[in-house]
Amino acid sequence: MSTRERLQRQLRGQAEHHLLEAAQETHRREHPEGTVAPNHPPAGWFWRMIFVPVYRRLPWGIKRRAMHALRMTADFNGWTAPDRRPGEPWQPPTGPAAPARPAQHE
Repeated sequence: MSTRERLQRQLRGQAEHHLLEAAQETHRREHPEGTVAPNHPPAGWFWRMIFVPVYRRLPWGIKRRAMHALRMTADFNGWTAPDRRPGEPWQPPTGPAAPARPAQHE
């Protein structure tokens, strides 16, 4: 793995981690009866105070262009999403290349 790929993974991992924490904090504020306030380490202040609020305010088109410019989308890693129209639900692949489904118990 190249240095660029390693840095991209670290950047994406940090972004995902702090966006998940922010979503959990929003949920905690909406449902305080069953949760306690988290203990955030001081090292993540940039992600909590700057990245998450800015990310939440940006329109999806800008986020998508930024991810594409940073080459952090699946198509740069050899995978192409199946064609589907907006609003159309995902369907599992069919045909000979489709993964086998586990047997269901009745």
